[in-house]
Amino acid sequence: MDIKSRKYKSYQTKWKIAAVVVLFICAMANFFCGIVTANISNHWDKDIIEANSVYETYEFRSGFAKVLDEVIMTEAYYRNENRILSGELVDRDELIVDFKRYYGIKDGIITGNTSINEEFDGLIIHGSIPNSLRTNFNEYKELVESRLPLYRKMYIQNQLDEYKRSVRYLSGLTNFVYYVEDANGNVVAGNTSRGEMSNIDRTVVLSAGFSSDSMGVMPFCHKNALMENSDFKIYAGIREPFAFGDDFYDLGQEYTFAKTSLPILFGVFTVSTIIILLCLIYLFRVSGQNEKGGKITYLAVDKIYNEIHFLLICGLITCSTLFGFALLSNILRETAIFWAYIFTTILGVVYIVNVAAIISYISSIARQIKGKIFLRNTWVSVTIRRMAELFTGKTFRGWMIFVMLCYGLGNCVIMGAVILTAQMDLIFICCLFVLCLLMFNAFCMFLFLRALRSLKRIMISARETSKGNLQYMLNLEEISPSFLNFATDIANIQDGLKNSVEDAIKGERMKTELITNVSHDLKTPLTSIISYVDLLRSLKLKDQTASKYVDILYDKSYRLKQLIEDLIEASKVSSGNITVTMTRVDYRQITLQAIGELEEKIEASGLEIKVSCPEPLYILADGRHLWRILENLVSNAAKYSMPNSRVYIDIFQAEGRGILVMKNISSSPIDFDETRLTDRFVRGDASRTTEGSGLGLSIAQSLVEAQGGTFGIKVDGDLFKAIVSMPLWEGKEESNIIEDQGVTEIE
Repeated sequence: MDIKSRKYKSYQTKWKIAAVVVLFICAMANFFCGIVTANISNHWDKDIIEANSVYETYEFRSGFAKVLDEVIMTEAYYRNENRILSGELVDRDELIVDFKRYYGIKDGIITGNTSINEEFDGLIIHGSIPNSLRTNFNEYKELVESRLPLYRKMYIQNQLDEYKRSVRYLSGLTNFVYYVEDANGNVVAGNTSRGEMSNIDRTVVLSAGFSSDSMGVMPFCHKNALMENSDFKIYAGIREPFAFGDDFYDLGQEYTFAKTSLPILFGVFTVSTIIILLCLIYLFRVSGQNEKGGKITYLAVDKIYNEIHFLLICGLITCSTLFGFALLSNILRETAIFWAYIFTTILGVVYIVNVAAIISYISSIARQIKGKIFLRNTWVSVTIRRMAELFTGKTFRGWMIFVMLCYGLGNCVIMGAVILTAQMDLIFICCLFVLCLLMFNAFCMFLFLRALRSLKRIMISARETSKGNLQYMLNLEEISPSFLNFATDIANIQDGLKNSVEDAIKGERMKTELITNVSHDLKTPLTSIISYVDLLRSLKLKDQTASKYVDILYDKSYRLKQLIEDLIEASKVSSGNITVTMTRVDYRQITLQAIGELEEKIEASGLEIKVSCPEPLYILADGRHLWRILENLVSNAAKYSMPNSRVYIDIFQAEGRGILVMKNISSSPIDFDETRLTDRFVRGDASRTTEGSGLGLSIAQSLVEAQGGTFGIKVDGDLFKAIVSMPLWEGKEESNIIEDQGVTEIE
């Protein structure tokens, strides 16, 4: 038991849930590794892998070049505030272009025939101004004279602001060191000395005729052209290691973190990926089963065709990938931490949904493979099977639609060929196509008539079956394919009915034989009991109690004897194992005889019987069996009628039959279905306190039917009505003997 438990432990639900949880945890670990790696790659590109130090990265070189540009602009170009305020550094062309752009002035005839003076406060006319443009010229002239001087001041102020900003920026640097020499070798600006600079390994020297770059930053420098007309020489370097206090220190810290994080991220990603693969293999192995080799439990998702399921998964992954890249770009570009967190959360949800969809898809594939329905659950396979059903007749409607489409298409194609060849005057070919058209329709008519013949055979078989002729056999080889399955179903119905009838007959025969045998076995000891009871009664016992008990034994033994005889008779009647001799019988006379034989019972019940039959009525019946029928009816009336009431018996002729109707009022309510009264062992006395076996009416009905008559019962409230209809005597001298379920005529 323990071995079996350990063997199927891996199939338990809790282990499956644990595997899914571990898989999702590892998937989330991979997600976070990917997000962090994407951020590092976005900031450092491939330098984080290739560079051996931060000084070899693009981020450092571009940052150093940016600071060097600030030094060139501040110390070599602007130098001081006085040069800026004097207007010496104003670029005339740049100023005029910016002025025109700012005020929306477009070059044309006016600007082409004029120029702005050196003081930037008036125009110099070089050509003629058309009279049509005189108004525009005056507006342009007024704008230059009134606005351009102010714009020049704004230009100078912008240069001054830029200079001050650069000075503040350079003064805040901790790790970037520099100094500037003039043409005579004097240090005119900087934040370090020659001695300190000589101890720094990573330096840059920049001048008009010479430059030295040990860090490879010059390709990123954009202001080195300003040094061509300058007499200054700039020395710049970087401290090692970085000291706290500026952007270079922060850059070094980020580089160190990224460089050390990548191996850890790669290791976590690798381990998580291996665990994910192991979990997927485990889930693939145990999916859909609670034990090894057990029954496969399918889910609703398994009903999706595999091609469609695959396309849905691919579509989901594709859309999620595109959406994910859009979110990732926003995450990498977003500077606000709040929105970066929101976008990351949304991306994580999309990622988890995709992981769940992939797990569901893999589990579905596993269940179908283990259940051997993977290929069957494909759209292609289902389509092929549906098409095959059209040709095998499994789908009658589909077969007929397919046949009609083929018939119509064939006629259209051949008729089109006939018309085309007739228009092209190809008489011989046209005649061939006409012949093909006739042969095609003749062939289709043959198939149609064959199908109709098959349908006719099936209808005949169904009609014979409805008549009870279960021996009629339908030849399936003569049935066309379109009706083959229909014919097979009819044949199966015939076989099923035949087997059911045979089983029913066999069961009824066994039941009858059982009742007969048991009844005969009971009669032997019962005869002995009756004999001994008669002997005890003849002794005339003096003990009154013993004599009373003997009388009770006498009554009960004779009642039991009557019950056994009724059982034997009922079994004979139900099995048809009786002899019926049909003779002329006076219906009125035999009824009166039955009443006379039971006169004592009738008087004891206080009943008055009224017979209505003015003249004799002759019927064709077996007198012995008819007597038994009438005896049962009169006896039942004596037992179950209301005391001191009347019983009416009407005998008359109607529609060629002799009919007897017996009516009496029941002493007990008839609160059940009247049709049950003719069932065996059913009595009108539900409490069963009166004598009787409950077989009388059943025997009467069977005896009436054996003589070719009908027996019916009607109930209206407490009014009980029994109707016995027998064929009339027609004056023929022959007698019909119905014996052992056969009919023999004797003259």
